[in-house]
Amino acid sequence: MASANYSSLENLSENKVFLQTILDLSIKGLMVIDCEGKIIFINKSFEEIHNVAHDEVIGKHVTEIIENTRMHLVAKTGIPEKDVIQHIHGHEYVVSRLPILENGKCLGVIGLIRFEYTDELKNAYKQVEKLQIELQNSKSRSKMNPYTNFTFDDIVAISNSSLQIKQTALRAAASDSTVLLLGETGVGKEVYAHSIHNLSKRNKGPFIRLNCSAIQETLFESELFGYEEGAFTGAKKGGKKGKFELADTGTIFLDEIGDMPLNVQSRLLRVLQESEIDKLGSEALIKVDVRLIAATNENLEELVNQGKFRSDLFYRLNVIPITIPPLRERQLDIPAFIKIMWKRLSVKHGIYHKKISYEALQTLEAYNWPGNVRELNNVLERVMAIVPHDIVTEEHIRTIIQGNQTKKEEYCMTKNCTLNELLYNTEKEAISFALVRSNNNRTLAAKLLGISRALLYKRMHEYNLI
Repeated sequence: MASANYSSLENLSENKVFLQTILDLSIKGLMVIDCEGKIIFINKSFEEIHNVAHDEVIGKHVTEIIENTRMHLVAKTGIPEKDVIQHIHGHEYVVSRLPILENGKCLGVIGLIRFEYTDELKNAYKQVEKLQIELQNSKSRSKMNPYTNFTFDDIVAISNSSLQIKQTALRAAASDSTVLLLGETGVGKEVYAHSIHNLSKRNKGPFIRLNCSAIQETLFESELFGYEEGAFTGAKKGGKKGKFELADTGTIFLDEIGDMPLNVQSRLLRVLQESEIDKLGSEALIKVDVRLIAATNENLEELVNQGKFRSDLFYRLNVIPITIPPLRERQLDIPAFIKIMWKRLSVKHGIYHKKISYEALQTLEAYNWPGNVRELNNVLERVMAIVPHDIVTEEHIRTIIQGNQTKKEEYCMTKNCTLNELLYNTEKEAISFALVRSNNNRTLAAKLLGISRALLYKRMHEYNLI
């Protein structure tokens, strides 16, 4: 009897009707179009929502059935559009449009409704927020300080130099001494600062960051030490707490400290020596219990010799100096960085089918990365967003690193190429790139190109980009 039931179920599973039933029951508003925008499949839910019959729509262009659709545009660009709002018959729906890609070519697009109404989505968000609050309340101690984003688990250390630096930072975290993080722009100094705080005995306290290069000289003292009401024209009612007061019992991270003005350096030195601050407009001293982590890409000893940085402050900061090596000196770390970043970018952009070839990985590892980890992340994000193929090749990586978004032959860089051909291909590529950058927002694309919307539409028609 059981064998007979299994046989019946197996036969049913092979039946087209059975598969159609699954699609009808499991997905709302399912539709599939081909690369030309013609509808090749719909389910029962689609028929009910749009009040159409199957035979009426199959073979028709999607724009004939849905007035405000973008399915045909996704078929042209090959770029997915996930969880966007679309108005259908007076109702708001959250929809996704997912291209079917094969070797970089778009074969068609799947369209489906993720949520029937935005109210349903809002209710889902409320449920998630409620669960998050309950989860936070259930934890006696959070693993991650709410002021920070990184722990030592986020620090990639495969090469010997990276392992040594990470070990030094781990030991520094256990103490309460001042840490001076040194290294080129983009090496990850802030990641180290967060990690040290999260492993320190101050991890339950605040982590307050100030970028010294982003503060006007006249605002430094009020930002660092705060002010009382009426201290100066424009002062807020009730005054304002400074970064040191906000960081009490925790850590203050002064990034780009080499850019701090000399007059502020003297006040900072006094705070470090006395552990007390005086707000602008106040005579009272306020005790603060703060650990300092400073960072710079400058050579502070050179700045001291030039008279641009106080020597006594330098010695006060230089208790535990940690120099983070540039990425070109730790090439063994690059594959691990790529793996982590690629996974994160796939989730961010909703693109999971792209893979990096072995040759492309070798190219990434061989590059000297003057912008370090930050540049690597930017290049990978550009690859994720721009390369239309399933497999990212060595040539894709080289052209993007060089700041050139297409291959030479696509620009017709040959001795037989005419000026008109070169201009045609270059302009078409520039418009395509702007449309990708703007997520097909024509107004923004025109702004990026420095032309009017009318001219953009005219060129899009000329180059068959609509």
